[in-house]
Amino acid sequence: MDINRLQTFLKVAQYGSFQKVSEQEYVSQRAVSKQMTQLESELNVTLFHRGKNQISLTAQGHLFLSSAQDIVNNYLSALTELRQTDSQEKPLLRVGYFSAFEQQLLLKALYTLKLNVPDLQLIVRQGSNEHLTQSVTNGALDLALSISYGKPALPDDSPITALPIYHNQMVMGVSRLNPLSRLTALPQTNLTDRQMLYYSPENSTFLLESFLASAPFIENYEDIHRVSSAEQMHMLVALDQAFAFYPKGLTPPDADKNVAYLPIENDTTQEYTIETLYAPHTQNKVLKQLIGCLTGK
Repeated sequence: MDINRLQTFLKVAQYGSFQKVSEQEYVSQRAVSKQMTQLESELNVTLFHRGKNQISLTAQGHLFLSSAQDIVNNYLSALTELRQTDSQEKPLLRVGYFSAFEQQLLLKALYTLKLNVPDLQLIVRQGSNEHLTQSVTNGALDLALSISYGKPALPDDSPITALPIYHNQMVMGVSRLNPLSRLTALPQTNLTDRQMLYYSPENSTFLLESFLASAPFIENYEDIHRVSSAEQMHMLVALDQAFAFYPKGLTPPDADKNVAYLPIENDTTQEYTIETLYAPHTQNKVLKQLIGCLTGK
């Protein structure tokens, strides 16, 4: 699939006009239209409603929009990584994490490692637990952080290793505007009529299933919703629009001004473990050093 066609598609979707895109890209309107016709032919779907003065996306076009953006973003990220990586024989690590919370564990370990290996080159990616696990399995990443919460981070037959590096309890974030924030623990009965959020940068069946497995008080999976940024989740919680799951011990201290973090009353199923995933029997000396930094050994 031609990346230039996808980039043009995204611009046409944004501006709703072949002419505006042609003026921005200094090409003819006919060339832009031809690119979109070729893309539609390749996909065998109609992406646009073509009016006299307006171009709009069809239902298939709207469906394809996010996928096209992901493809372009991944391509540009890979291109940036290639250009940033020195071609000389310097040590290289490719690592990943799944959220803004546990990334501080990875940051601390990488910072320590860089002090000891100044010429270390790094490729750092954020993604869903599923993508990270697959990337470590197929060798696209050397190491990634994942979570064991409600269900194991890896299936029993996984060819890679999961090593625990941090253990704590999942708590519920409640706005200090809400009288419930003054309690020492949040009663389960108060969780059945309020929207509950969890944070994941990508759609993650793994995380949704983990939260549902650890929260028997959730009677309907539609009561729990994913948000794609930690900042958005925290704003909604702080303004008392929702409750949200937070990993105790990995929440920034300055967030406490607006949000109280409460354990769920009479619930012993909220323990979680951050685990580092990597291929067993690795001979990568720098990777072994990073694992040592993460485990404190």
